[in-house]
Amino acid sequence: MAAAYVFIQRRRRLRRERVLRDYNNPLDYLDDESIVSKYRLTRPMIHNLCAMFERDLHRPTMRSRSLPVSLQIMVALLFYASGSFQEVVADIHNISRQSTGNAIEDVTNCLIEISKHNIKMPVDVVELNKIKKDFYEIAHFPNTVGAIDCTHIRMKAPTTDEHLLYV
Repeated sequence: MAAAYVFIQRRRRLRRERVLRDYNNPLDYLDDESIVSKYRLTRPMIHNLCAMFERDLHRPTMRSRSLPVSLQIMVALLFYASGSFQEVVADIHNISRQSTGNAIEDVTNCLIEISKHNIKMPVDVVELNKIKKDFYEIAHFPNTVGAIDCTHIRMKAPTTDEHLLYV
């Protein structure tokens, strides 16, 4: 009987206490300029995304603490903005690579759902020509139908004298 008691006591001492992490929220400690430079969106835009995706990203759990919605969104935004590896983003936010991958996937799926209602492509020649005209009036770029921020897209350079306009 005494041997069993000693065994149980030793086992209890070997068991590690579970430590719950307090995840930092970059919105709480970064200034507005740092948020825009690292995550490419302003603080109010990120708050709007949090409000829009709260229902889809919030995970009630009894096992451990899930990542807050704001942190999931910030992880995904940093991944999109930096073009880095998931492991680097995980290290920056002090979370596991698996949690980073899950957050990126979930936020991406949420963005895909709202993109169906927010991103519109021209459907006819008249609309396409209007977009070309508007771009030309803004920046004098001929035959431009769209722009993507911070993304380099390979294009075939024109062979006429207009090639200087594209350089």
